[in-house]
Amino acid sequence: MRCSWPLALGLCWTLGWSSLSLPAWSQGVEQQASLAWADAYVAALERQTDLVLTQEPLSATLTRLELAQWLTEFFGYVPNPNQVQEIRDLEPNTPDYWTAQAVLQAGAMRLYEGNEFRPQGDLTHLEALAILVRALQLPAPNQDDIERWMALYTDAAEVPEVGRAFVAMAGEAGLLVNVPDPARLRPNRVLSRAEGAVLLHQALVYRGQLPPLPAPVAQLRPSPAPVAKTVQPEILQTRITPESGVVPPGGTLTVEAQATPNGRATVDIGSLVQGLPMQEVQPGYYRAVYTLGPQDSALSPDIRIQLSLNGRETRVQRRLPQLALGNVAPPPVESVFPPPSPLPQPATPEPAPLAPVGNRYPRIEAIRLDPQRDLVEGDILTIAIWGDSGGIAQFDLGNLALNQPMREVRPHHYEGTYVVAPTHQASNPVLRIVLTKDGLSQEHREIFPFAIDGSKGTRSTIQPVSAPVAAGLPRIFNVTTNSTNLRMGEILKVTMRGDPGGRAAFRIVGVTPEVEMREVAPGLYETQQQLPFNMQPVNNGLVEVILERGGQRATQTSPSPITIAP
Repeated sequence: MRCSWPLALGLCWTLGWSSLSLPAWSQGVEQQASLAWADAYVAALERQTDLVLTQEPLSATLTRLELAQWLTEFFGYVPNPNQVQEIRDLEPNTPDYWTAQAVLQAGAMRLYEGNEFRPQGDLTHLEALAILVRALQLPAPNQDDIERWMALYTDAAEVPEVGRAFVAMAGEAGLLVNVPDPARLRPNRVLSRAEGAVLLHQALVYRGQLPPLPAPVAQLRPSPAPVAKTVQPEILQTRITPESGVVPPGGTLTVEAQATPNGRATVDIGSLVQGLPMQEVQPGYYRAVYTLGPQDSALSPDIRIQLSLNGRETRVQRRLPQLALGNVAPPPVESVFPPPSPLPQPATPEPAPLAPVGNRYPRIEAIRLDPQRDLVEGDILTIAIWGDSGGIAQFDLGNLALNQPMREVRPHHYEGTYVVAPTHQASNPVLRIVLTKDGLSQEHREIFPFAIDGSKGTRSTIQPVSAPVAAGLPRIFNVTTNSTNLRMGEILKVTMRGDPGGRAAFRIVGVTPEVEMREVAPGLYETQQQLPFNMQPVNNGLVEVILERGGQRATQTSPSPITIAP
């Protein structure tokens, strides 16, 4: 058994000698027979992401290139064409080359001597742990923490001195899932794809991208180190999902925090709930999920997180001005626009429509925009109004968007969206909103206080590669989305890898028109779009990407269907 790469910190050939006591064929049989425990992790990854693992044997060896592909997909690594490193065993300007550049520039992986990446090289357990520890950017442990972790394992002597800190950091992040014997690390075994998938799952759990799974065998953890009572607990980072939009009754709000481990954390959500317990799902990683009841309502709620440890308490508070929870009554706010200039009256105004006695014109009580800034190509402008319920609303934005529908997402609250196209340009266009009810219409006009320039923004800024464009259809290598189950108002991210230097777009077949994608690195195309609240629901829809180059066009669909619910 050989060491796949040197970890760039001194992990060397000695990592592999301990496994020579068994013949190679018997190790392989033993490994294949013992991988069933990883099935739950593989299924969770395939169910909750676009990663397809079971098309290839899970017992096959995990390669450096496949792990690099996983990291670029889930950690968002994007290579900088101006900071490339020489790689002698990968063809320049290919998807695999740019994948390697991404993980090298991020510092997660290293080259061999001679500037070789060795894409088909294998990985030992310890090497994979070191890569993921770097990718997660975990804080270095102190010597006492290292000793506490290493004391748990009967084969700790097989871990070289330089690798001991990696084991401690991986343990703190929940990456160590040792089956069948939790007291054996087996640091020098070559990882299978199934075991690599378990490590990836645990890393995504630590990042808050996936919920945790119960380990098939209870895992070892050192007893918490005694904490001095004078130490003040810290809340390092918080995340609230969603941070904007509307969460209807029955929807969920997720609150997460990275903080001092082994504490007691609670969260207050506006006036809706006080002291909601947060579970420490991984050391130092706390999470609470609140499901809104039918009577819950809050606009721009304050989220307060408290962390208690050894009689000391730390609090942080965040206000979410663009978030509405439950059935929110129209807020007592004025328009975000400056007062409009008086509009000239038409020379021959049309007569007002006749209405039965007792009818009145519908009211538009408040208007809100998101975002409140100049707009560029690909931006999604959400226009929200509060007014009389049960009406029909639409808006115009200059001559860029005419008669755009607005949906009543909950009583009294209407929303419509506008997406800036590459050809759209306007400076302070007139925004016209019309609310119609019972045959009567209320019109509101204001000057849009921002500029719109579709020639800027998400268009590709990557220069074409120097190699000549190959003849034939452009190639699409893979398509992924950030989720297969979304709600309106959430973000859909589409990523495609293919031939560089093309024009890329995606669409949800039968639902949306083509949406431009940006070539963020040669051959890597991406876009992020907020799903409109008034869009058509999608049930097992197909995400199709388009790649055009040299006058030819290729298409491919995402391997997993997508569902978008209200």
